[in-house]
Amino acid sequence: MVEKPYKDWEEVKKDIIKWRRINIGCIFFALLCVIGGAAAETLTEPLGIYFSLAPTSFFLLAIFLAVLSIAPHIQVVALKSWYGVESERKK
Repeated sequence: MVEKPYKDWEEVKKDIIKWRRINIGCIFFALLCVIGGAAAETLTEPLGIYFSLAPTSFFLLAIFLAVLSIAPHIQVVALKSWYGVESERKK
């Protein structure tokens, strides 16, 4: 017999919350990198403040984190879809 991946619906809801938080964390760090890159670009010349990373590196890191956040987002969508299909099947 094929075993179900989840025992009950509360487990599915916990997994949805977990993946949603991971997704929000990735997007939050990506936005921080964008803000850091903009600050590095604008504050280097007039104030003479130098950052350890170049502005381009901040933007590349932000793009990487934004692409990385796609995987947890897909997981959340798949779990919500599976939850909806199974709840409709029970009716």
